[in-house]
Amino acid sequence: MKLLLVGAGNLGSALLKGLKGFNLTVVERDKNKIETLKEKFPETTFWPYDENIDISDFIVLLAVKPQSYKNIIFRNKAKAIISVMAGVKLENLKDYFRAEFYIRAMPNIAALYGKSMTAFTGDEKFKIDAEKILSSVGKAVWVGSEKEIDIATAVAGSGPAFLALVADAISDGAVKAGMSKTTALEFTQGLFEGSAELLKHKHPATIKDEVTSPGGTTAEGLAKLEEMGTRSAFLEAILSAYNKANK
Repeated sequence: MKLLLVGAGNLGSALLKGLKGFNLTVVERDKNKIETLKEKFPETTFWPYDENIDISDFIVLLAVKPQSYKNIIFRNKAKAIISVMAGVKLENLKDYFRAEFYIRAMPNIAALYGKSMTAFTGDEKFKIDAEKILSSVGKAVWVGSEKEIDIATAVAGSGPAFLALVADAISDGAVKAGMSKTTALEFTQGLFEGSAELLKHKHPATIKDEVTSPGGTTAEGLAKLEEMGTRSAFLEAILSAYNKANK
C-alpha cells in the first residue's frame, strides 16, 4: 500500500512513527520541519506541499488542522482518503476530495508510542485495509456511525489531556504534602500504569469499591472529590468536547 501522510504536526508526527513500516510519503508545508523529520526518519520520503501532487493510487491520510483542509489541492483521484481531522464529516470529505473510499478516524497522541486508541468508520469495503493501517499505531475499533466518532474524539482524542490534568494535580498534591517533585512524578506514572492494567480486567466502579475501606483514607479523598464536583466536571468535559466535535 502506498500511503501519503498530509501534515506532520503533533498528531501527524505521532502517526509517522508507526506508519514508517509502510511505503510512506509525507507531505508538509513547513520546509524546516521536513528537514528535522528527515533526520529522525531517513527511510521516509518527504515532499513539500504542491498543488500538482498526483494522488492516484495513494491512500491519503489527512492529518492537518480541520480549518485548513480546504487549502489543500491535489491532482486526480486517491484510492482512499483517511481523515483524522476532528469534526470534519464524511460528506465534507466527499465534496472536496476525489477518492474511491472514504474513512474518518480519530487516533490520539499516544500513537507516538504505538498506544493510540483509534475509532474509525466510513466505507465498509475499505474497513480491513483501514484497520491494518490504523492498527500500526495502537488499537483500532470500527464504530457504526459518525456520531460515535465525535464521541470518541471527546474520549480518546481529548482524553490524554484530561488525564494529564489529573496526573499533574495528583503529583502536585503529593508535592504539597511534602514529597519531592521527582518522586511524586514517579509515583504518579506508576499509578497510571498500574491503573491502566486494572481497567483491562475490572469495571472502574469495582476498582473503586475494592480500594475503598469504610472510614479510610480513600473514602476521605473520594468524599472530597465528590464535594468538589469532580465527577460532574469530567462528565461535562466529555459532553462539551463532543458538542465541539459535532459542530
